[in-house]
Amino acid sequence: MLRINNLNVSYGSIQAVRNLSLEVHEGEAVALIGANGAGKTTTVNAISGTIPSRGSILYQGKEINGMAPHKVVKEGIIMVPEGRRIFPKLTVVQNLIMGAYVRKSSKKEVLQDIDRIYQMFPRLAERSKQMAGTLSGGEQQMLAIGRSLMANPKLLILDEPSMGLAPIVVKSIFTTINRIKQEGLTILLIEQNAAMALSVADRGYVLENGEIHFHDTAKNLRERDVVKKAYLG
Repeated sequence: MLRINNLNVSYGSIQAVRNLSLEVHEGEAVALIGANGAGKTTTVNAISGTIPSRGSILYQGKEINGMAPHKVVKEGIIMVPEGRRIFPKLTVVQNLIMGAYVRKSSKKEVLQDIDRIYQMFPRLAERSKQMAGTLSGGEQQMLAIGRSLMANPKLLILDEPSMGLAPIVVKSIFTTINRIKQEGLTILLIEQNAAMALSVADRGYVLENGEIHFHDTAKNLRERDVVKKAYLG
């Protein structure tokens, strides 16, 4: 579904991503793990079209490198950004409705999907009329994921979904990510929390200093000594 070949991204004289290549096949979850500053968010920003890059980014066989961000979204690539970036002065339900803006759906279909999100995240149903900015960090992450699902993505990119959350909340978020995966949605998961990421992923890539150092099945990466020592503790 997604194939990146020799991606390079520079900020002035600093090369943040170097000759990066990876693939995400339809229906699988792929984890891109690495320490803070490894180039993970830069990679997904290049995919989404928000920063310039060199190299090839093929999505369903179509070159999207250089495509405007709103057109990337219309192609079906939806990102839950680092830091969540919900609309704080809109209610929970208004945030969810905003997620459906790219769709050509009836009001009835949108409301049905909101109900589906509420079933997935009952806490959001309890706070549907509450201003999103007053939610806890975990609730905001639930809302960010729910809002992204309202767009009916073909490829869902999750950028650091565990960031800043308590361990019990992280576990809940990853349980939901695994549920979404089991429903057949293709996922690219960007995470510092390698243990959680590899627990739900089919395959993984380890990014260090802007370069892919390892690529294997999630199971093999979990058992690899160098990955254990550096990322799994």
